[in-house]
Amino acid sequence: MVSLIATQGTLFDLETVLDYGQSILNVAQELTKSLIEKRTIGTKTIQSQMNRHFHGTAAEGAWQWKDAYEAVEVAQMLYPSVVKLARAKT
Repeated sequence: MVSLIATQGTLFDLETVLDYGQSILNVAQELTKSLIEKRTIGTKTIQSQMNRHFHGTAAEGAWQWKDAYEAVEVAQMLYPSVVKLARAKT
């Protein structure tokens, strides 16, 4: 089975998958900073971070809003950890 996949290729190459994941994580980290600073995360903030880290706009097809929702969810998961670490340092 593995040799079959290796010869036929895959739907997505590994580099594309890793780039996507890293971009989502980068956006989430930026959004987490906003949460820590108690700034509102609106669509403009999300859109600008997505455009920046995906190197293009949603209109250009660089990312989709479902990707943005995923980044927001990751930011919500990161937030408690970051706050807990910050409190532990003080």
